[in-house]
Amino acid sequence: MRVVSLTIALLCGAGLYGQEYRGSIQGRVSDPSGAAVPAAAVAVKNLETGVLVDATTNDEGNFQVPFLLPGNYSVAVTRAGFKKAERSDVRVNTNSRVELAFALEIGAASETVTVDTRAPLLETTESDLGVVMNNNVVSNVAVSIYRNAINFARLAPGVSGAPAGTYTSDNQTQISISGGGATQGNNEIILDGVPDTVPLSSGSVVMVPSVDSIEEVKVNTTMFDASYGHSNGGAINIVTRGGTNQPHGDIYLFKRWAALNANSWANNRLGLPAPPLDYHQYGYFLSGPVYIPHVYNGRNRTFFSTSLEKDADVRDLFEQARVPTDLERRGDFSQTRNRTGGTLTIYNPFSTQVVGGKATRQAFAGNLIPANLISPTGAAVLAAFPMPNIAGPAQVGAFNWSDDKTYTVGQQQESFRIDHNASGRQRLFGRFSRLTRNQAPEVLIPGVQQYNGSGANIDHYQQWRNAFTFDDTFTFSPTLVGSFRYGFARRFNYETWGGVGMDPAQFKTPDVIVSNQPQKGIPEFNIGEAVPSLGSRQNRLANDLHSLFTTFTKIAGNHNLKFGSDYRLIRYNSANQGTSASGSFTFSPTFTQGDPFTASSANTTGTALASVLLGTPSSGSFGYTSPLSLQSHYIAGFVQDSWKISRTLVLNIGLRYELETPYTERYNRVAYGFDPGAALPVQGTGLNLRGGVLFPAMGGHPRREGNLDTNNFGPRFGFAWQPLRKTVIRGGYGLFFSSILGNTGSLGNLGVFDAVTPYLGTADSGATPFTTIANPFPSGLRGPLGSSAGLMAQVGDSLTYINQNRVAPYNQQWQVSLQRELPGNLVLEAAYVGMLSLKQLETYNLNDLPDVYLSQGTAQNTAVTNPFLGAFPATSALGQAATVSQKQLWLQFPQFTSVNMNGANTGTTTYHALQAKVEKRLSHGLTVLGTYSFSKLIHNNMTSLVNERHYRSIASLDQPNLFRLAFTYQLPGHFARHGAGRLLEGVAGGWAVTGFLSMESGLPLSISQSNGRPIVIADPRIDGPVNQHLGDVKNAAGVVLNPYFNTAAFQALPSQFAVSAQVPYISQLRAPGQTSLNASAFKNFRIVERLKAELRLEAINASNHPYFNAPGTNMSSTATFGVISGASNSRAMQAGLKLVF
Repeated sequence: MRVVSLTIALLCGAGLYGQEYRGSIQGRVSDPSGAAVPAAAVAVKNLETGVLVDATTNDEGNFQVPFLLPGNYSVAVTRAGFKKAERSDVRVNTNSRVELAFALEIGAASETVTVDTRAPLLETTESDLGVVMNNNVVSNVAVSIYRNAINFARLAPGVSGAPAGTYTSDNQTQISISGGGATQGNNEIILDGVPDTVPLSSGSVVMVPSVDSIEEVKVNTTMFDASYGHSNGGAINIVTRGGTNQPHGDIYLFKRWAALNANSWANNRLGLPAPPLDYHQYGYFLSGPVYIPHVYNGRNRTFFSTSLEKDADVRDLFEQARVPTDLERRGDFSQTRNRTGGTLTIYNPFSTQVVGGKATRQAFAGNLIPANLISPTGAAVLAAFPMPNIAGPAQVGAFNWSDDKTYTVGQQQESFRIDHNASGRQRLFGRFSRLTRNQAPEVLIPGVQQYNGSGANIDHYQQWRNAFTFDDTFTFSPTLVGSFRYGFARRFNYETWGGVGMDPAQFKTPDVIVSNQPQKGIPEFNIGEAVPSLGSRQNRLANDLHSLFTTFTKIAGNHNLKFGSDYRLIRYNSANQGTSASGSFTFSPTFTQGDPFTASSANTTGTALASVLLGTPSSGSFGYTSPLSLQSHYIAGFVQDSWKISRTLVLNIGLRYELETPYTERYNRVAYGFDPGAALPVQGTGLNLRGGVLFPAMGGHPRREGNLDTNNFGPRFGFAWQPLRKTVIRGGYGLFFSSILGNTGSLGNLGVFDAVTPYLGTADSGATPFTTIANPFPSGLRGPLGSSAGLMAQVGDSLTYINQNRVAPYNQQWQVSLQRELPGNLVLEAAYVGMLSLKQLETYNLNDLPDVYLSQGTAQNTAVTNPFLGAFPATSALGQAATVSQKQLWLQFPQFTSVNMNGANTGTTTYHALQAKVEKRLSHGLTVLGTYSFSKLIHNNMTSLVNERHYRSIASLDQPNLFRLAFTYQLPGHFARHGAGRLLEGVAGGWAVTGFLSMESGLPLSISQSNGRPIVIADPRIDGPVNQHLGDVKNAAGVVLNPYFNTAAFQALPSQFAVSAQVPYISQLRAPGQTSLNASAFKNFRIVERLKAELRLEAINASNHPYFNAPGTNMSSTATFGVISGASNSRAMQAGLKLVF
């Protein structure tokens, strides 16, 4: 087996998935004089499994036993001429190093000296910051109603995220690790030592084990070990429970009823009853030795653990919407109010006259659309909606319909783990986990894309996830140990919109769409103004991650060396139909408002519903999107040295190198990049057109989507100094590289590989419709051109690509901290934490209009002869009309409607924080973990690469104050011993309570208007409790009387062509802060000696404190500006029953 392991090591290099999840025990053995004792035998025994691992001290008396599973151990040291020294109940946590010292006494080896067994409280060997939570905390503290381990990351200092604390297994992307200074969705989540997130899917987690099957969760907010990488500097490390010599397990059921929960804030305001709720979660965890009677006895050798958990969640589907009235369906808008509550006027887009860049239109007489102008398709679309059922006049953007049904979310996950001690030199481990998820809503409106009350899409959704891990740990010599690990993670999603399979003919869909649909379904109609979208869409994707990790540890004198490499193969396969497979059309008020060139005109005139009736979409498309099959490789190597200079000082020095390849597409269906200086091979335009697409594997370019970034060296340094027995000073610095791949939303796949034809809504900036939905594609449909188009690819349309010269973003992170041990098993820690994030990836439109033309005002919209007519494809947006707007020809690349570059390395973020942590280890039945951070997060960025305007402001994720407190307390129950009797013991004994308190600052607000950001001219803050400033009181004219902030503190830009100097976010203006107290109570009943029952009641947001949503921040929307329109997370309770053995 040694030959096999060495062969693997040579094939993999010194491999590593650096995020090692196991711990180690190390120390020094000395004689009574303090001199080193070499060649002493060290035996480390797992107290639960009986597995024994041997080591030997080196010439300096040092020893190390790495790769130990979290658990309790005993350590015995023997050497001829000395008494045996033994220390029991040594706790090893996730990714920790336990430092022990043995001073042997002279005597016979048959004599045993028991060393003080009190677990060390201080961290004397490492420089990282974070928290460790064992199964007692993870399975008992109610951080979230969904009992999800990812939630516990919020107990670490400085960790920000969605404060509602209701993360499901899908939304870990809302957590930001590394002191809040890191991007959400870039977190490294590690499950049993292998990555548990899939790139290109926003860092979505693959598998979150049931809390009953988890041994520990460790959250690192700073890491200075070179074995960590490919992240923003923070990680969540989850370790599952293995088996022991004694069978253990539990069976549980959790149940929630509507009667236990508080009604929602929105329902209370509307006078509606509490929504229906039927949720139950049940499962089991079972572990023990592998035992086959008369065949195999796995005690002290082979162990198993298995778990199953199933959720059935019948959720409320309460939806509010704006639906057309009976009059509006007939073209009568005389009774409809505009956004501000005044009389609505709708205009005829076919009457538009443009003079000097200014447009004038004729209003429809009496706000009635003539019958001869009503589109059959538009009328059929409006007829698909139900009639209003909320009293009151119809108003643009105001709800007039609601319904309350349910939808079901079902989830099941299973996991099986086996640990095998092959010999004293080799230990094996394997785990397989699987999760299935299904979401099936009732239909509120046939064909409508449905949302719940929080705005989340809840159409039919299925998901399958698999995760596999295998590890082989081998001891090559007393000073050299290797670990070889392979991991596989897959996430497969399938999503279906409600209109799939519906007959498009019922919507009078044009025949060019009906006869060419790849799959029958109604077109997508996006109306806005609180009107639900109709449509059909199917999306399929599979995201895989293979990881191979090998690490070696070596003791050399006073140096504990660790070296290795990390290889990952990332694959992403997508067969998304996109928005265009059944046809897609978007409507806006532009064609029915008074002035199409002034966005604010839509506040008082025009409505998208009228545009629907006229059959005048503003944009749209039809056709299928090409599938993608992407692949990327990640390779890293590292070396780390923990150098114990003296008894009180340890230096941790390391270096990591990383290389991540831009992805390749199996059939090269992506762009390599963009050449802004390339001359286009086109004649007859009269323009010197430059700038074209570059393709992989053409013109000498590699198959990759971009160039290699080979300069990614990440140094790490840390120290731990113990000047006093109960005081440790620690610090560190590290440089960390993030992924260059981004998310699927930023991929540079091109329309030339698709068969999508754009709908040209207007050729004169919205003045008049170019065509109508009756004849949506007058020039016919386009087919896929592929890379044969060369530099002419995508001309006449919008272009999106990824910067081929992008480099990996990186973070510089540092900390200095002080730990102090206090009486009562308490540890206090205070730290200064800093981070500088550079070269963050941003997106820009290279076709922004240069500022020099802003002075031209409305002349930008003047229609001029289209030089591209006949030169560009007739199906392109710029190749159809006889005229184009003047501003199109002023753009840097006039041959494209827009040039969107993803992956510009321009973002910079700085973070400074004072963090504190107090931790009380279990004693007298009480554990406490409290954290606080006072911080500032600043973002620097440009709004445009064409017009370089640099803004430095508070970042969108800045939360200056974060406080969390968690505790568990087992109430004293020794009544029987005091003569109270077993009856009283059974009633009053066995109780435990837990709590979780969270207090967080609100996020900063960004005030906007239709054409930019208004200027702050006064203090925007208003004193008083939030519930007195909800913006829910208006006068007869519709003016908000009690807004959340001072709406008069903002001055609108003087014109729609003005440039704002206002920073994006305002520090002194924030959304409401949030406070929550979760609590739970347990009662244990012992049935027999090894079987007990546990009853529990858990309450999330027990005080029912409203989590108010952020107010409206668009100054142009006067009806919602400064108005808080909702709140979330009313009190939720659940009861549970567990049988534990």
